Amino acid sequence: MNYILVSPAGRDFMKNYERWLKNVENHVGLSSQEIKDKSPEKIKEHLIKKTGKNISYESAFPVIGRGNVLRDSIVTSKEINKEIDKILA
Repeated sequence: MNYILVSPAGRDFMKNYERWLKNVENHVGLSSQEIKDKSPEKIKEHLIKKTGKNISYESAFPVIGRGNVLRDSIVTSKEINKEIDKILA
């Protein structure tokens, strides 16, 4: 026999997800596609302009042996791939 376990919170997952996504879009002031397309730094600049408050990112990683994980700013996956391509070329 196959059993499917569905928690009460999971019954309306898609409806809750869509509601949550709409709340994020309203709070940030960008569509979900714009949020996906922009780098974290661009989203940060947008939020600073929108709210007038400064935003800072903090690393949850220990500093010991890792150096500065965030460098001077958040690094996008495109930038990381570009660096890797440069190294491997």
